Amino acid sequence: MDEIIKEVEIKGFKSIKEQTLDLGQLNILIGTNGAGKSNFLEALAMLSSSAEGGIDYKKLSSKGARLSSPEIFRSSFRNINRKKHFELALKIKNYSYNFKLHTNKKSLSYFSEKLSENNKKIAGRSGAGATLFNKTIPKLAQNKSILSILQNYEGEHSDLLNKLAKFSIFSPSTPILRGVASDNIFDGPLGLYGGGLATALSDILKNKNREELQRFFHLLEWFQSIGITDQINTEIAPEKSILGNILVTYKDKFMKTNFNDLYAYDVSEGALYILFVLVLLIHDESPDIFAIDNIDSTLNPGLVRELMNQIIDILEEHPEKQIFLTTHNPTTLDSIDLFNPKHRLFVVSRNDIGETQFTRIEPPKNMTKEKWEQTHFGLKLSEIWLSGAIGGLPKGF
Repeated sequence: MDEIIKEVEIKGFKSIKEQTLDLGQLNILIGTNGAGKSNFLEALAMLSSSAEGGIDYKKLSSKGARLSSPEIFRSSFRNINRKKHFELALKIKNYSYNFKLHTNKKSLSYFSEKLSENNKKIAGRSGAGATLFNKTIPKLAQNKSILSILQNYEGEHSDLLNKLAKFSIFSPSTPILRGVASDNIFDGPLGLYGGGLATALSDILKNKNREELQRFFHLLEWFQSIGITDQINTEIAPEKSILGNILVTYKDKFMKTNFNDLYAYDVSEGALYILFVLVLLIHDESPDIFAIDNIDSTLNPGLVRELMNQIIDILEEHPEKQIFLTTHNPTTLDSIDLFNPKHRLFVVSRNDIGETQFTRIEPPKNMTKEKWEQTHFGLKLSEIWLSGAIGGLPKGF
């Protein structure tokens, strides 16, 4: 777990005026619509884009960020002076990285930047110029990161930057998962919206990870099997409506054995969504650090809770992975262990002047699990949240 993002600091980015988040392996963000959950994910996308070599719209798009006007990225609050830049910073292992970006109507440009190891500067830039390993280097293009040069130097920093550079925000779409719409942003094995599900599933069925797919049947027990095919039966799936060369297939154990084959075109969206999440977690080429926006999408409350149990089990087996999940469904919280140092729960809300606030929910110092349960009368986290005791609900709820 040493190679996860430990901390992120955000200043003046969209609705986030100034916030610092202490992160874990599993990070859940819950709150009202428009509170700023996705803004946090997009701040991570900005940092990832910079680790990849520079911030531009093509990179941000490939990471699942909304392509707002440059001016939209910079905070604007009534009666507060608006700065000409925003600042983002993170800590990963013993490295820290930060930058300030200027915005105007057309572009984003670096104002300053710094990468340090154990508080000792490795690379940086400012109005006075740029340095790398204490040596002056030629002036960089305004949208190019100092990290674009550092990529040419091998070392632990290079591995960590490559890991950060692969971050993406995944938002699976039902039509794309069904294979009836195209995935225009196809990054990684699955595509950000699910266009590569069949190909990625095929990869897993060919290697050692296939046993992990048994988790699917624990969640959806009425399925007998899942697989892929390149042979389309036009009697049950009109060929003209299907995109791609291979399709995900399912067998329903309650249907007649001579007619129990289903394509992704036919099954419930929940089954598609769960398969996407599991494949994303276990595929060898999936990013180690990623986000899923609205993990509860298409799922009923009980299934959300069970999917979270499976996610947590997989993370226990893969300490190198770190995920960020946004949700509106309270049952997402019931699998979180607030006493587990790997888990983080943040309630996201807006204060009276519109600033996004991230409130970490954690037990008071020296409190035991037993005492916590007594204090909250044995209620689940979902019930505590719905009671309004930890915030993140609309006013008047």
